[in-house]
Amino acid sequence: MAQPFDLAEELSKQPHLLEMPGNLLMKGGPEDYIGAVLCVRGTLYFKGAHTPLVREAICQCFDAFKQEAEPHLTWLWREEPPDGKPLTAYGEAKPLREMMATMDEDDHLSFCYTSGKQARDASAWLFDVFGSRGWEAKMGDDLSVLEFSVPLLYQEQNPLRFLHLFLDFARRLAPEQGYAGHAFNLSPTSRSSNEPTEAFMAARMPGLDVGTAALLAYRPQFKPTKIKTVSWLTLLDHERLEQVGGTEALRTKLPSSHFAFYDYGAGVVIQSGAHPSGGDSEDPKPAAYVLLNHALRGIRYESVGSLHGGSHDGELRLVGWSADQWLKRLDVDDGDLPGWRDKLLSSEPYLDTTNTLPERL
Repeated sequence: MAQPFDLAEELSKQPHLLEMPGNLLMKGGPEDYIGAVLCVRGTLYFKGAHTPLVREAICQCFDAFKQEAEPHLTWLWREEPPDGKPLTAYGEAKPLREMMATMDEDDHLSFCYTSGKQARDASAWLFDVFGSRGWEAKMGDDLSVLEFSVPLLYQEQNPLRFLHLFLDFARRLAPEQGYAGHAFNLSPTSRSSNEPTEAFMAARMPGLDVGTAALLAYRPQFKPTKIKTVSWLTLLDHERLEQVGGTEALRTKLPSSHFAFYDYGAGVVIQSGAHPSGGDSEDPKPAAYVLLNHALRGIRYESVGSLHGGSHDGELRLVGWSADQWLKRLDVDDGDLPGWRDKLLSSEPYLDTTNTLPERL
């Protein structure tokens, strides 16, 4: 009798399976660095990054992240640092709290911690915060982003730890929208050259997140009270939650056997399924994501502009129409919903104490 597939065991044997060479789908590629790596990544959009209170909350988030990631961190990248170099080896970098203490509210807040062997390598351990300046916030552009990620092997071995971190960070930062699930981290210095790899994989794995969150935060299309996407974890603030009828209305559409709700203070986090999903071979759309997407479809952006930069030599990218289609990738007709619900209940693992936190609502 065939043994069940053990993802953790296979990743332990071959950890490099999830890494892709740099510039893989670019003319003249590939190149000798890691351009993309599959991981579990969370994204939170929040306000007030220019204020001392929120900056301290960011430091507290990093304190918690370091407890898991510090042995693996190798580099710190900064954009336009008010002092120091853009690149510092992690072991030589000053503490985050100390660096923030010397910054003015109008200084560019950008800290990207990675775990690559080379400084330009994409890495599965990531803590990347991009904050709006004080003068931008006063003009109405007060939207900042925290992205953090862990390797798939870590997620398999510690199935509740990422969920705990996501909720903890949400409670500290009070974000207005967010999501977490499978994603490809791209090289911190060569994003454009690796976006075609992300686009290629996104067409085959609808559970993936795509695009650069820090750029989206500045798009005019991103200003309305809507959401970009759903994922394994989907965060809605109270305003967005009210637009879809509130928590109880969502509960009637989402079976408790596969969906969990958590209060983060400024709204709720919805867990869709026992674990992150990219999809399966029969139909790559994860059933739990399809049901949640249908319930939240009314508050999803119709367009966020392009998710990638322009093509250099005709390579695949999510721009214009194709970017809009990615937003709709989980859409199904009303008449198809019973089939997707049956698929979820018959073939997906149920939620239990091993894959949910005790404080679920």
